[in-house]
Amino acid sequence: MKKKNLTMVLLTFSSFALAQVGIYTPNPTSTLDVTAKNATGASTAVDGLLVPRVDRLRAQSMTGIPTSTLIYVNGIANGSLGGNAVNIDAIGYYYYNGSVWVKLHNPANTIDTNIYNTDGALTGNRVVTQGANTLSFTANSTNAFSIGGNTFSVDAATKRLGLGTIAPKQQLHIVEAGSNSGMTTSFISGMAVTGVGAAAGISGPGFYLENVGAPVGSKLLKINYSLNSTEPILNFQTVSDDASTAVSQILTLTRSGKLGINAAPNPGSNLSVNGNATIGNSYITTAAPANGAIVQGLVGIGTNAPTNQLHVNATADPLRLQGTTAGNTTTDPLMVLDATGVVKTIGTLGALSIPNPALFRLETAQADFLNGVAAGGSSTVPMSVVKNSISGMTYNAGSSTITFPAGTYQITFVYEAIHNNDNGTTVEADKCRNSSYIVDFPTGAAGTQRIHSTAYHNSGALSNHGGTITYATTVPAGRTWPIRLGRGQSGNCSGTGMTLAAASTQLLVFRIGD
Repeated sequence: MKKKNLTMVLLTFSSFALAQVGIYTPNPTSTLDVTAKNATGASTAVDGLLVPRVDRLRAQSMTGIPTSTLIYVNGIANGSLGGNAVNIDAIGYYYYNGSVWVKLHNPANTIDTNIYNTDGALTGNRVVTQGANTLSFTANSTNAFSIGGNTFSVDAATKRLGLGTIAPKQQLHIVEAGSNSGMTTSFISGMAVTGVGAAAGISGPGFYLENVGAPVGSKLLKINYSLNSTEPILNFQTVSDDASTAVSQILTLTRSGKLGINAAPNPGSNLSVNGNATIGNSYITTAAPANGAIVQGLVGIGTNAPTNQLHVNATADPLRLQGTTAGNTTTDPLMVLDATGVVKTIGTLGALSIPNPALFRLETAQADFLNGVAAGGSSTVPMSVVKNSISGMTYNAGSSTITFPAGTYQITFVYEAIHNNDNGTTVEADKCRNSSYIVDFPTGAAGTQRIHSTAYHNSGALSNHGGTITYATTVPAGRTWPIRLGRGQSGNCSGTGMTLAAASTQLLVFRIGD
């Protein structure tokens, strides 16, 4: 075998005790110091340092790579973006950092920038695929994160989000520049949603919609908000389509359960309607409330043009009342209608002196009535009530006693009797022919007025006779009077044989005034 010896001639080589090597320099300043052969001038000779040139697959296949190893990747057709070659996506210089190859050269020769220290612009569309990873920002300043100026703003200092504003006043605050061009361009320019503390007694959030840019319609809609500091929690308010005219309080609901329609901010009743209210052809049923409904204004039933506080219009029988209680003739006025149907009062029955009757009748004949009763004495007549239309008058059937309300009365006692006693004589002149009766009518608080009645009749079996005793009197309220018939002093009949007839014996009482 023939040996060949190659001789390497080093143009300039220097070695020092410090193990520093210089190429084209006698004074190396580092472990390896390479100086250009032609440092200046117009020489066309190539000066430089070549490092190993490999493709991506070769770089990806290396193992046991020392940290800081330098290579030049001259092709990326082979291999893949993975493993230690995850960063090798272009031809250029790469160094090994102990885990992967790291690019040294920017192929596009652009200035390296980043969002942490330099403003910049995207050169194309970008997609961030998070996968199972999170992307979070930590901040504590106002307008800490924004998009498009005030289009979207995060106030990290107060934990608020603004849309259309960089100074949100609630946790969600939406503002759109107002416009008077109508609904098509949305005149609404403010909305806020906020939490409500438990101390307010409301567990849900509040909703607030307002025009923050102009006084017109400045409070458009509130839920769980107060128009003042205490009452309403729901307010509906509107403005006109062109946002030039305000219409306040179309609907208000307070926390105490009061509902106002076109009413003041604090309706005073459970239902307060300011203006007309129309009920169609359906019907409404309600439970009996503790308090009724108050309507301020005119109410029309059967008419949309009421002229009075309550105007009822119908072709027949427009008004029906059921369940009324008995009135008081002394204090309750009479109700009448004028020619136009307006209800009016004309005074009480007592003031008008319209008689109210009460009728009492003897239902069972009383045999031997007034037997043993001397002249001037009387006995109770046990009558029954036939009719009593006098308000406040009562009757105790057990004692046959009437209790009167205050007023003026006309009392008429009608009797029919039979007296067949001949007084024990055959002398015609001495036989029982004159029956005398008395009634002590009530007067004042306790007094009475005696009225006599004398009837002449036959003696024996055919002795029917009768009479009427009438008296007018004025008594105070609570005056009591027992129904009694007495024996008068002008008759000659006494003893047994006197029968007080049933049915035809009556008492008629008229209340004729106060």
